[in-house]
Amino acid sequence: MSDGVRIHKALADAGVASRRKAELLVTEGRVTVNGAPAGVGQLVDPARDVLAVDGKTIAAAQRRLYLALAKPAGVTSTVSDRHASKTVLDLVPAMLRNRAQRLFPVGRLDLDSEGLLLLTNDGDWAQRMLHPSHEVEREYAVGIDRPLESGQRATLERGVELEEGTARLAGLRPATSADLRLLGDLVGRPARELTWYRVTLRQGMKRQVRRMFAAAGIPVRRLVRTRFGTLRLGDMRLGDVRELSAAEKRQLDSLSAAPERRPAVTQRRRGLVVSIDGPGSSGKSAVGMRAASTLGYRFCDTGVLYRGLTWLAMERGAELDDPNDLVPLVDDIGLEADSDGRFVHMIVSGEDVTARLHTAEVDREVSRVSQHPPVRAALLKYQRRLAAGGRIIMAGRDIGTVVLPDADLKLYLDVSVAERARRRAVERGVADDARAVAEIEADLSRRDGIDSTRATAPLKVPDGAYIVKTEGNTLDQTVAQVVEIVRRAERSRPTK
Repeated sequence: MSDGVRIHKALADAGVASRRKAELLVTEGRVTVNGAPAGVGQLVDPARDVLAVDGKTIAAAQRRLYLALAKPAGVTSTVSDRHASKTVLDLVPAMLRNRAQRLFPVGRLDLDSEGLLLLTNDGDWAQRMLHPSHEVEREYAVGIDRPLESGQRATLERGVELEEGTARLAGLRPATSADLRLLGDLVGRPARELTWYRVTLRQGMKRQVRRMFAAAGIPVRRLVRTRFGTLRLGDMRLGDVRELSAAEKRQLDSLSAAPERRPAVTQRRRGLVVSIDGPGSSGKSAVGMRAASTLGYRFCDTGVLYRGLTWLAMERGAELDDPNDLVPLVDDIGLEADSDGRFVHMIVSGEDVTARLHTAEVDREVSRVSQHPPVRAALLKYQRRLAAGGRIIMAGRDIGTVVLPDADLKLYLDVSVAERARRRAVERGVADDARAVAEIEADLSRRDGIDSTRATAPLKVPDGAYIVKTEGNTLDQTVAQVVEIVRRAERSRPTK
């Protein structure tokens, strides 16, 4: 059936689940095609084949739905969050919700931010809108207490170094009188009590505007997204929801139809699969993320998966030494990419819990969880699927040895435990507390011992890996070294 589609796509199109979850359903034997068990990657014809999940027949692909929503403050952008009093889906009228089995936002606005948000049931379209290669602009009205000083404005226009890389604005200018009238209509009297600027982004770092303004020394009091690509908020009021017109949809489609803005040489290359291994706090995540940003690669820190599972196990009272308690929790966690292709957000049951993973409690227990062979096996296929398609840097403790033994390029970051303890102490703001530093060093040494002696996937230098010594280096120096190694490997790789 040459004109068929992959079964996981057919299930996603029908609103059953995301493609990743749909593939897991197939793997678990819960999907049938015309009464026979389905196979991973099987081609089907949704118009003629009968698909069923757990014995329940699935209807053909639902009609695509594209909505514009004016999000008020205090409403979360996740589609399900047990801690949230209201999500964006609660604002969608039942007559629209009933037309889509699975509706989700295109990107996010944080809880306190307001304005234009797109919703859809078309996952492929959402990914195109968010893909960093298309640089789809988002414009914001930013309300602050007082006008920017020259130094603050210079900082913003120059760019701000964040953990993910250099954050830059595509545009910054004071709001006009017309802008202020529209803002007054939208947010009421508070608009007149603030100084407003119009900010344009082409990047998609988490809370980028707020973090950049904070780095310049001035907090953001109100943040309203007024434009997404060619679509403007217009005369919508907070809480309004409407379906996009055919013309609006075509205009947005045109933004992702243009060729990728990459140098010609990288367009001819598939890109490398790069593994970065190393002990805890050796800088794998920070170095890998910065290098990926510089190279235009995707990035994944697989340690976030184990941290997420550890956090969830502790949250639910699971036995950390019993893999039978842990493995069932794997289905409840997943990594979500930001608009720059960095798989850095840990999602648990629809909620982003990334900020809760880097605690001393998780540090102490993550090795207990990660040492179980069934746990590692449960996460292995997921990690390999993320690496499919190339052009990715994946960081962890067994990437080049177990997860991606055939990686195009393998790196190992080498640094002493004393230096790693010092770095982690700086991150936690306890660098001047000798006792705290000593405790961190003891924890790292203990974890190194567990990781290097465990029977399954022990920490070691992968065969053929470049050893990158980072002792005494700044982060920028190590990143530059890694970028040069990758570019050298790219140049030696035949073009496709």
